[in-house]
Amino acid sequence: MELTLHLPTILVVHGMAMLIATLLCIAIWIRERPNNVLAMLMIAGTVTCVSMALHGSRTMLPLPLASGVGLALAVIGAGFFWQAVVAFEGKPLSMTKATMGGVIWLCCWLVPPFVESTAIRTLVLALLLCSYCLLSSREIWLGRVVEPLLSRPLAAAANALRGLVWLASIPLSLLVSPPYGANGSNASWFSLLAVANTMLIVLSLIAMLMLAKERDERLYRLASERDPLTNLANRRTFVMTAQSILASEKGRATLLLLDIDHFKRINDTHGHAAGDRVLIAFSRAIDKRMPKGWIFARIGGEEFACLLPNASGAHGLAIAENLRMVIETMHLDADRLVPVTVSIGVATASDASVLLDTLLAEADAALYQAKAKGRNCVCLHDTMAMLDVANAQLETVKSTMGRTPLARIRHRN
Repeated sequence: MELTLHLPTILVVHGMAMLIATLLCIAIWIRERPNNVLAMLMIAGTVTCVSMALHGSRTMLPLPLASGVGLALAVIGAGFFWQAVVAFEGKPLSMTKATMGGVIWLCCWLVPPFVESTAIRTLVLALLLCSYCLLSSREIWLGRVVEPLLSRPLAAAANALRGLVWLASIPLSLLVSPPYGANGSNASWFSLLAVANTMLIVLSLIAMLMLAKERDERLYRLASERDPLTNLANRRTFVMTAQSILASEKGRATLLLLDIDHFKRINDTHGHAAGDRVLIAFSRAIDKRMPKGWIFARIGGEEFACLLPNASGAHGLAIAENLRMVIETMHLDADRLVPVTVSIGVATASDASVLLDTLLAEADAALYQAKAKGRNCVCLHDTMAMLDVANAQLETVKSTMGRTPLARIRHRN
């Protein structure tokens, strides 16, 4: 048992594990510079390796160097690991916060009672390391609200357990035995905690790499689901989500099809950069008025779609009219040099039997009617009204054909 828990051997294993992890971070960092997360992990791994080398040689080195400087570097390593987590969450780094714990530890060595008491040194070291570990766990856990990655609970738990392991050394040191005896031997519980700490550090590093991998996968997935210019859902995402809503038990929904009026003229007159600004401003003006559960997407060049679950045609018509007025009064670049209006077609699905393709076709027909009325207006799809419009158009075509010479020749024959 004593051979298995030989502390210098444990420290060597700990140092080798940290060295391998550090070399891996360096290899990745060389390919992905600049990367603050990897830079902080590299610093954390390097100072921890040096710390293990110094503290593992405590029988050969002066105590202030082995335990003073050596364990100060261990605390700084934990601080830089915390800052790696901070960088991963997109927050500003603080070298002061990362090194503050090590500075406090070194300052304590200037106090004689601290140097003379193993119990006090254990208490201070445990509190410093526990604080950094719990801060790392807290950052990872809070990040789940904005970015719900699957490995967050594992990473948060690994860092929290590291903190608890160090915290456990306080009652063990006071109630069982000091971590180091007068003859230089170490307590069995201290060796056990060192093994647990080594395993949890490796687990924490693996969890961080898993989080980075999951973030990349999530970004790729979001890129495939979003329109790159407006950051709205794209047509593929809209179709999949809308089909799911329409296939639900209720199936009742209203679809708005929005088309920016004379968008080609805006591009031709003001340039494509102005056209892009119009699309972005239009998207933001509509999107910020979308309640939770509604789907708003860019499905074409200047064409957008909005699905309103459990909304009647009258409700959808009122919402569309409100959106039309919002766009009509929209300012672009704090001036009115680029007037923007929108035509909106509205169609309603009364039950789950209505297919999305049918609803899109009906909304498109209503949109065509809105444009035929002069644009900057809203039309609700009405089958009878559409038939009347189609018949009127057919009569117009027949009348026009009747005035051609060919028609008159055929008539005489």
